[in-house]
Amino acid sequence: MCLRIVLVLFLLLGSATDVAAQSAPALLAPGVISTGDDEWGFTMTADGNTVYFNKADRGYKVQVIVESTRAGDGWSAPPRVAPFSGRYRDIDPALSPDGRMLVFASNRPRGSGGETRKDFDLWAVDRARDGRWGEPRHLGDTINSDGSETNSSIAADGTLYFAASGRAGGAGKRDLYRARRASSGYSAPELLPAPISTADDDSNHFIAPDQSYLLFLSSRPGGHSENDLYIVFRDGEGWSAPRNLGPDINRPGTAGVFTPFVSADGETLYYAARFVASDALPAHALTYDEVVARLRSPGNGAGDLYSQPWDANGYR
Repeated sequence: MCLRIVLVLFLLLGSATDVAAQSAPALLAPGVISTGDDEWGFTMTADGNTVYFNKADRGYKVQVIVESTRAGDGWSAPPRVAPFSGRYRDIDPALSPDGRMLVFASNRPRGSGGETRKDFDLWAVDRARDGRWGEPRHLGDTINSDGSETNSSIAADGTLYFAASGRAGGAGKRDLYRARRASSGYSAPELLPAPISTADDDSNHFIAPDQSYLLFLSSRPGGHSENDLYIVFRDGEGWSAPRNLGPDINRPGTAGVFTPFVSADGETLYYAARFVASDALPAHALTYDEVVARLRSPGNGAGDLYSQPWDANGYR
């Protein structure tokens, strides 16, 4: 009997160890996608063969959307600036589940010859039958306001979820809104209700294509880091109470993770984080080349992209 109990405990502990090992975050394509620059804002085609993400300098003067495609077991190097980006501050790309439209935030002028904006508006590009992207189009004054509209995510039925700050009627620093498709574009955006929207900062989200759950970033009290990822599930016409994703993802003592995205098969979570590879002193005095290598490598405190096994049902 004792031997049987020991064996059961061994198997249970072994399974727990396997799950922990499987759930460990992995740096995404170090040296190609995740580099010493600041990378964040991630979206992927349904087949998993093309990714779009942000790249910026430390001062955020240059913010561009770049793309990379599968190349054997890795990714095309170096990534290419997306054909609709490269001149203005373009951030937060979000593909529709069918891959036919990409929404992003930009400070570009609305008309030719106009001045760049001080804040961000949402724009979209449509993919033609030949696979090429068309010209960016402004999403109009129903979606955009005098405030700043940024992170977006698109459901399978075309419903657009986005974050905004400085928008009339908001609940906090940044808030999450939902705008349903309409014949003329989009219906009036709805502020997502409490307990999603709070007086704190609520943004950086991902909506499941069937809108069964929503991931979002929040600075509300009780988190593990400065900003934690939470999940809510659809409950009729409302939402369940937010559940913190826990310290395995929201690492204590950090600025938090952001811009989440889940693969089309629902099995992989991608997100950006600004982690330092090691806080320990080096074992020896660094040479110049070693200093440069640390400054220009992932884990230097700039944004990097990570992937992690994901099962949303594990948080129900």
